[in-house]
Order: sequence, then structure tokens, then C-alpha cells
Amino acid sequence: MATKQAVLQQYQKMLFPGRTTRLQEAGIDFVPDWREGYRYRDMDGHELMDLHLNGGTFNLGHRHPELVKALRDASDRYDIGNHHFPSEPKTRLATALLDTMPDTLSNVVFTPSGSEANDLAIKVARRCTGRRNVLCFAAGYHGRSGLSGAAGDDETARAFLSDYPAEFIKVPFNDLEAMTSVIARRDVALVLIEPLPATFGFPLPAPDFLPAVQALCRQHGTLLALDEVQTGLGRSGKPWACQHWDLEPDMLITGKGLSGGLYPMAAVAMNERCASWTQQDGWGYVSTFGGSDLGCMVALKALELSLAPSTLTNVQQQAAFLRAGLDELRQRFPALRSIRQLGLIIGLEFDSATTCKIMIKALYDQGVWAMLAGFDQRVLQFKPGLLVDRSYCSEVLVRLEKALIWHLNHVSDLIMENVPLAPAVRGETESLARQAAAHWLNEPVELSLLKLRENAVYKVTDAAGQSHVLRVHRPGYHSRDAIESELAWMQALRRDGFKVPEVVPTLQGDAVIEHKGRCFSMVSWLDGELFNQLGEVPTGVIAELKSRYHALGSLAGRLHNQGSRWQPPQRFRRPEWDIEGLLGDNPNWGRFWDHPMLSRTQRRQLLKARNVLRILLQQLGQTDDCYGLIHGDFLPENILQHEGELALIDFDDCGYGWFMFEMATSLFPLSAEPYFDELVDAYVSGYRSERHFSDEHLEIFPAFLLLRGMTYIGWLMERGATLKHRDELSREIINGICEATPKLLDELNNAQRFGIALLTRWQELRLPKPTGPAVS
Repeated sequence: MATKQAVLQQYQKMLFPGRTTRLQEAGIDFVPDWREGYRYRDMDGHELMDLHLNGGTFNLGHRHPELVKALRDASDRYDIGNHHFPSEPKTRLATALLDTMPDTLSNVVFTPSGSEANDLAIKVARRCTGRRNVLCFAAGYHGRSGLSGAAGDDETARAFLSDYPAEFIKVPFNDLEAMTSVIARRDVALVLIEPLPATFGFPLPAPDFLPAVQALCRQHGTLLALDEVQTGLGRSGKPWACQHWDLEPDMLITGKGLSGGLYPMAAVAMNERCASWTQQDGWGYVSTFGGSDLGCMVALKALELSLAPSTLTNVQQQAAFLRAGLDELRQRFPALRSIRQLGLIIGLEFDSATTCKIMIKALYDQGVWAMLAGFDQRVLQFKPGLLVDRSYCSEVLVRLEKALIWHLNHVSDLIMENVPLAPAVRGETESLARQAAAHWLNEPVELSLLKLRENAVYKVTDAAGQSHVLRVHRPGYHSRDAIESELAWMQALRRDGFKVPEVVPTLQGDAVIEHKGRCFSMVSWLDGELFNQLGEVPTGVIAELKSRYHALGSLAGRLHNQGSRWQPPQRFRRPEWDIEGLLGDNPNWGRFWDHPMLSRTQRRQLLKARNVLRILLQQLGQTDDCYGLIHGDFLPENILQHEGELALIDFDDCGYGWFMFEMATSLFPLSAEPYFDELVDAYVSGYRSERHFSDEHLEIFPAFLLLRGMTYIGWLMERGATLKHRDELSREIINGICEATPKLLDELNNAQRFGIALLTRWQELRLPKPTGPAVS
């Protein structure tokens, strides 16, 4: 037998290299082998619970015994059949299928796939109405074949030169006004829609939307076809999702689950008007494999099992059980923003597409396979089978909880993931570190890389098992005096009771050494977990974060109090995060307005914001109540918690700056969260428990969030080359600042706005043209 790796290589070579490459880049290398029920294993034995079901193809599970028996028994008598001739399997399936549907549907044509069924529905509508135009949802999916592809994703159809924008009109889902304006033109042959668009993440229509669309179609002579390839056959708790709104479409399309996962089957059910062509032209549609006799026998059994009263009851019961569990998880994990559900048709909406993609991998590692919705990548399609039991659903909820916990505690690591170092570069850096370590430790040491950004940071373990932290400082960033000043403040903080690393002198008593053009320093190892490792959050993420940010604010207040009291030594040298350091012609972290991803419009917005913020900082001043020594990088990744205490590490960016800049640094990563204001309140409450913080300063705090964002843009441009997701982070921050800038400008009077506009225009004229797009 072929190995799993051989199959992957051959598939990638001969079939879909782009698909396998993207999956493997995401850490998913599944090659299905054994399968049964709602579980399957790959060739290496990795088992998955199947919540993807190939869009409902495996509604009844993989290789359901009764379906396998139906196929085997049918093969003793039947084969595919001949599409010219009638057959008992075809008529039996047509009768059984129509019995489950609205009474107005009277005829059936079988096809091998949902795509071909939708193609046929479009052709039927054009023939019946004499019109060509087809109206669909902009985020609808009806297959990838010719007409069905044109009815769906424009981008994919365009790539194959198969888009017909003049004939296939797209409107937003749930937009009745847009629907009305198009249908009222009386030139639309067909409205082809899914009741809950699957590839859009199963959004629920407004209660009166679908009935209103049906009424519009009847009023203006347009046919209505409902694509229930994914929503039909019991998934909603009723045989067909359209029955929740008492709809009577002119055509209803089914597929996927009708196959039982064993034999390709799909169908178009039609009313008498739509089926009239079948009397006039018996060969108007032919398909060698459509309505295969073998497939009809499997589909009969699949239909019987799917729509049995016991199955529909089970769907309703398990849907209610799952919803209760999902609601509980949503209360604890705000990254899970909403739950879209009709029966076992479920979409889990997360706070971003990034979160959703991470959750796919997190669930995969927990043994669950679910896939995102292609047209709304914030949504995970979560599709349990019709026959799942309580035990299976409980296990799914447990694994989902574990995946959410994993995401919560590792998302920062993934976002800030480094590009793998070239072996030569990694070896050279490690060699330098090992040579430098000999100045501190005589015996051989074990080195392990902890972080590589501004500095290369190594964990150093000596022969006795004692651990230290060795920093290989980035050349040209800080002088030796500046690094010694950083260590001097850390020592002062330790003396004043702060939990910070202890400076470890060399064997000759030096705090810092220089070797081959680099500076090196060593500090003690501190035990503890990172501040953003929240554990299982039994009381919920928001409650846990509020508690932690209250403690963080308290720590910041104590830190600023100590910095205000402490008298630095005479040679103390640290950078200034003042107006020039943040917004000058050459800011400490780079000229953010020169970022190559900026469009002309975006650069103008950033320059306007920069000019307004300069005025604000000048007005604020640098008085003792708002300006002094700050850590400068007061982020969760630089804060440890151990036995109820918070420890502060990585003082590489410490210097003089506004205390609100420190606050913005801590809170900026969560500024897009809906609970952000609660965290600000918790932080400020903690800060005020140690140090005065005025309401006037709190009112202008949002300006410091903009300042922090600007420094990140500059840092990502000049020093973020090691970050794997640098461009995505830059784009997100740029867009956020540009969205916030108009609010900042609203605070100015007309004369001030005019002055800012003139100054910004003068600055633009002095700058080279940006290399980004003309507009964003």
C-alpha cells in the first residue's frame, strides 16, 4: 500500500496542488482512510469527528449499514440503467421525494450533482418565461459548473471566463429593497437562492423576507427556485427548510444527502408550469448518470432514513442540546460572537477570519473536522449529522471548549509567530551567544532560543540545572550606557520590592559585555506563566481579563510612583518617548507615514492625525503627573504571573514618556474587542488604587491608542521582518487608525481643521509618492 506521504505527493502533483499546499501550510495533512458513522481516520490513524459532512453528503454518516446493504442488494439486479428508458427505481424515488415536498411540486428530473441540478433549473426558467436574467444572492453558492458557477461566486466564474454579469444579477442577502427593485423590472426569469446561504455561513433570513420574495416573484412573473442542496433532507428539523416559512417554490433543488454518501444523486422538483417542457421535449435534458437505477435505490433508503419521524425528532432534540452548550461557551469566550442555527444547520461566527482559521486547526488537533464558510470567513460551518446522539454531541462540545481554550492561550503566539531563521543565521547567532555565555559561566551550558525580535533571547542552563536569560542585543539600537542604565533601573525596582529579573554580573563583575560588535547581558530566570495565559476561564474570559487588568493597572501605578521617586545615576541614558520620539521627523520606531502598504488616502489620514496629536501633546505637557519613567513595552508577553504576583520582564524599551502611552501599550491589543471599555475601566481602577489619574487625562486616552498604533506601524516597517504575519498586522492597524482619524478631526474647530489640512498638504508635497495603491 502507498504511504500517506506518497499519496499527498501524488495528489499534489496530478490533482489539486493549490488545495493540498494550503491545507498543509495550515497544519492539516489528513488523507482519509477508514470511515464509519460520524468518524473517520487518516492513513496514519489520526481520527476525526466529522462536522463538515461534505455539505451534508454524510448526513446519515459514513457507510451507513442500511445504505451499504441497499447498494449491494440493488447491484444484484440493477446497474446504472439507460437514460432513455423508464425504470421502477426512478419512479419509486420520484414518488417518495414529491410526497415530502410542498403539494405544488409535481415532477422530478434527476441529475448527478447539485451543480447540474441548478444548471437545469436556470435553463428551465429561461425556457418557461422567455427571459434570460437570473437573480441570486451576492454571497450565494450553487456549484462550480457553467450556469451554476455564474449564479454564484463572481470571482471564480470570472477566472474561467464564465461570468455573465449582465444576465446574473447579485443582491445582498436579506435585502428586500434590492430584491424588489430588480424583480419589479419584469425581466428576471428566475430567483435562485438558498434559504440559508451555506457558503455565507448560514445567516438566518428575516422572518418575512422569504415569503416577501415569493410574493414578488408571483406578482412579476418570475419563477422561484430554492437551492436546498445543503439545507434540505431534515437538517433544519423539518424535511425542507422552506417549510419553516410555508413556502411553495416553483422548483426545489436537492442533492448531497440524497446520495447517502455512496452514489451521486441530485434532483430538481418542479411544478406543472416548470415541467411543461418535459411533455413537449422528452430529450430536452439527458444525463447518462442522472437518475441511475443503483443511485435511486440508495437514495430511496437515504430519504426514508433522513425523514423518518424518529430522525426529525432526534434533530430537534440534539439541536436544542447543542444550542444550550454553545450558548454557555459563547458566554465564556467572547471570540465566539454569535450562533446561527436552524435545527442542525449551525454556523459559529467568530470575531475575525483569523480566529476562525485558527479554530479550524485547533479543532483538527482536538479531533474535529469543521470548515469555514468561504464567503464569510469569520463563520465556521458546524454541521452535526442527523443521527448523532447525546454522547456524540457532548463529546463535540468538550472538544470545542478545549479548542477555544487553546486559541485563547496561544493566539498571541500565532499572531507574533517568527519566520523560521535560516540555519546559517540561527547557527551564527547561537555561536555568538555561546561564546558570550562563557563570560558568565565557566562550565558548559545548554542554550535554547526564547525569542528573536529586537534582541535574540536565550534560556541558559548551567551544569547545576540553574537557569538564566542571556540577551544578544540588536546592534545599533542601544549603546552600552543605555543598556547599563536599563539594568540599573531594574536593580532599583528589585530593591523597592518589584518582582523583576535580577542582574547577573559576569565573572569579572560587568553587567554588560561587548563582543564582535554586539552587546550582551544576563539576568536571572523568573518562573511563571505569561499574563495572557488565561487557563480554562471557568467564569468567562471577560471576568478573568477584568481581574487581571485591574492588577496590571495597579502594577503600572506602583511602577510610575517608583519612577517618579527614584533618583537615576549620573550616567543614566534612556530614550525619550516624547513628541519627537513618537511623532518627530525620525521617530524612535520609524517614520510610520512612509510604510509601503499605505495608499495616498491612508498616508494623508496618518499625517493629519500626526499633526493633531502633536498639538495635543504640546498642550498636555510633560508634568510629573503624566510624564516620567515608563517600561515602554508593557504588554502581556512581558508580564509573568506566579503564585498570585505579577512579574515584569524585558525593559529593553524603557525610557521617559507619558504614563498614558504605557496604558495604551497594555490595552492596544484588545482595542477592537467589544468589552474593551470594561478593560479600560478595570485598568484605570487598578491604577487609581496606587496613583492619581484624572478624568481629564482619561478623556484624552483614546489619542494615545492612536499614538501606540502609529509606533507599531513604524516598528513593523523597520523591524518586523522576522514576523510571519507582518503585512496582515500592518494592514489591520493602518485600517484601524484611518477609521479613527475622522473622529479625532471632529474635535477641532473649522479654523484648526483648515490649518491641519494646509499643513498636511505641505508635508505631502515634500514627501515621495507612496508605493501603495492610489486608494484603499
